[in-house]
Amino acid sequence: MDFSNKDVESEYLAKVEQIRQLIDAPVDNKKYLWDLTVEAYAKKIEQVSRVLGDEILTEDEDSDSKTLRNELKAFLSRCSSPEFQIAFVGTIKAGKSTLINALLNYELASTRVTPETAALTKFKHADEDSVEITFYTSDEWEQLWKSATATANSVFIKDYKNLNADAEKSKWLNHDVHKIICPDKAALKAEIERWTSSKSPVHYFVKEVSVGLKEFDMPDGVVFIDTPGLNDVVEFRSDITRNYIKRANAVLMCVKSDSLTGEELKTLYRVFDNTMGKVHKVYVIATQTDTLNEPKKDWEKQQVEWTKYLEDDNCYRTPELVAKNLVPVSAYLYTLLEEYRAGRLTEDDKRFFQVLAVLSKFCVRADELNQRFDELKEFTNIKFLYSKIQTEVIAKYKSELLDDIAKAYERCQAAIKKVISAKKQSQEQILQDSKKSVEDIRREREQKKKELEDVQKDNRELDEYIKQLNAATEKRVEELVAQITGAR
Repeated sequence: MDFSNKDVESEYLAKVEQIRQLIDAPVDNKKYLWDLTVEAYAKKIEQVSRVLGDEILTEDEDSDSKTLRNELKAFLSRCSSPEFQIAFVGTIKAGKSTLINALLNYELASTRVTPETAALTKFKHADEDSVEITFYTSDEWEQLWKSATATANSVFIKDYKNLNADAEKSKWLNHDVHKIICPDKAALKAEIERWTSSKSPVHYFVKEVSVGLKEFDMPDGVVFIDTPGLNDVVEFRSDITRNYIKRANAVLMCVKSDSLTGEELKTLYRVFDNTMGKVHKVYVIATQTDTLNEPKKDWEKQQVEWTKYLEDDNCYRTPELVAKNLVPVSAYLYTLLEEYRAGRLTEDDKRFFQVLAVLSKFCVRADELNQRFDELKEFTNIKFLYSKIQTEVIAKYKSELLDDIAKAYERCQAAIKKVISAKKQSQEQILQDSKKSVEDIRREREQKKKELEDVQKDNRELDEYIKQLNAATEKRVEELVAQITGAR
C-alpha cells in the first residue's frame, strides 16, 4: 500500500499491527475442550469477534455489523455450553408450561390463568435441585424498555407500575448470576415462580432461569426450555423466543386443539421459517384435547383440517411428516390423573371436580374412574410424546448437536464475509481519497466553485427576466386602463 502522506501510513501500519496482535493472542479454549472440531470452530470465531470489536471497526457501526457481533457471541455461547435444547414455544396460554410439568411429572413451571412464563426458563439434570438466575444488563434492559414503550404498550406499563417494579430495578440489573439450592420440590417451585411469574416484580429484570433437577430423566446436556409467548406484549421477549427457535435442536410448538386460527397459522409459519430448513425438528403439539366437546371424535375431525394446512410448503410439505410430527395431548388431565393415583387428589379437592367434568365427556361415571383409569391416561398421550422425544429427538443427540454447530459455523462464515466485504469497500474508498494530491483536491474544489457560480449566474439572469416581465406587464396594464378610461 503506497501512501503520499507518511503520517497516514504510520497510523495505518500501527493499526494493522494492533489487529494482528488481536488475532494472534491466545484463546482460552478450556470451555471448548468437549469436542476438538468445536474447539477449532470456536477459536476462529473468537479471533474474528476480537477484531470486529476493535474500536476502528465499531466506529459508525451499521446494523449488519451489530447483528453479526451478536450472532458470533451466541455461537461462542453455544460452543461453551454444549446443550441439546428442546424448546417449548407457542402463543400465550397455549399450554407450554403445563406440558413441561406433565413430562417432568411434577408441577414446577407456573401455570396460572394469567400469562405466566415471562422469563425464559431451562430445566436440566443436576446433582442437586437448584435455581440459577441470570439478569439483564443495563443495555439489555434499555432495549427491552424501548420495545415495551415503542407502541405505548399500556398492559406492560400498567403492570410494571402496579407491581412497583421500578423499586427493584437497581437491585437486579447487572447483578451477578444468583444461585439458590432448594431443600425440596416445594421450595424449588416457589423459587421458580418468584423469578419467572408475570405477577412477580423481579421477573422484569430476569434474563434467564436455569432449573437444576436431580430427577430429570434425560441425558446430561439435554435441556427443556419454557419460552415467553410468541405473542408476548413486549416484542423484545417474543424475539427471545424466535431466536431460541433458530438455536433449538428440536421445537415443540404448542397450539390449542380447538383453535387453528389465521393468527395461529401465521405463528406456525414463522416457527417453520426460523428452523433454517430443518422442518422435521418441529413437533406440532395440539394441546388441551380434553376441552373439546367430544374429545376423541372432535380431534379426529380437527386432525383432518389441520393436516390440510400443515402439509403446505410453508410447513411440513408432506402428509407423511404431518402424521409423524402432529401429536395431540391433554397434559393437565395427565397431571390430575397422576395426582389422583398418588393419593394427592381427594374428592374434597376442587381439582377432582375438573376430573369429573372430563369423565362426563367420555361417558365415564365417577365410580368407574379406577376401572377406566388406564384408558383415560392413554388418551392424554403424554407417555406417547415422551417416548417420541426419547426415540426420535434425543436418540442421536450428540451427533445432531455437532451437526447443528457445524451449520451455525457456516452461517457465521457467510455473515463475516458479507460484513468484511462491505467494510473493505468503505476503507478502500477512504484510502483512495487519502492518496489524492493537493492539486487534485484543489481542482475538485475549483470545479465545485465553478458549478456554484454557474447556478448563481442562472439565478441572477432568471431574476432579471422576471423583473422585465413584471415591468412589461405593468406597462401594458396601464395602457389598457388608459384606453378604457379615454373611451368613457
